[in-house]
Amino acid sequence: MKANQIFSLKTAFFMAAFLFLLLACNNDDDDPQVESKEYTIHEIGGSGISGVALFEKTDGGTRITVELDGTSDGDTHPMHIHQNSASEGGPIAISLTAVNGATGMSVTQVTETDSGDPITYEELIEYDGYINVHLSPTSLATIVAQGDIGQNAP
Repeated sequence: MKANQIFSLKTAFFMAAFLFLLLACNNDDDDPQVESKEYTIHEIGGSGISGVALFEKTDGGTRITVELDGTSDGDTHPMHIHQNSASEGGPIAISLTAVNGATGMSVTQVTETDSGDPITYEELIEYDGYINVHLSPTSLATIVAQGDIGQNAP
């Protein structure tokens, strides 16, 4: 084998090894190893608003991302996780970031309940609860979407 062929083989090997390491060390947020659970949020009373809530395990707790269809620009929809199932009803346990009507989105990092009790991702995905989405900050009695989570999810 000629010297330039050996050099080319060594160069190709090191380039391949470098690319492998570069790809293996990618810290992309779309890591397929992230633990997550998705729940359906159903329309209530003909509101036309429905979507999903994605619970993702993070180093600091649980990131809850809600994506709703049917919201309108200028609207704000407060949300909460309540105790018990949606059919039973129950008090608010965790306040979530309100949904922006223009985007239909909300992201909340959860580490504790509203009363200050710590809550982990594992506890949330087994929680006896449901999510309520309200019409507006001034119309909290009007529920536009709702979905069971944790042990109550179908």
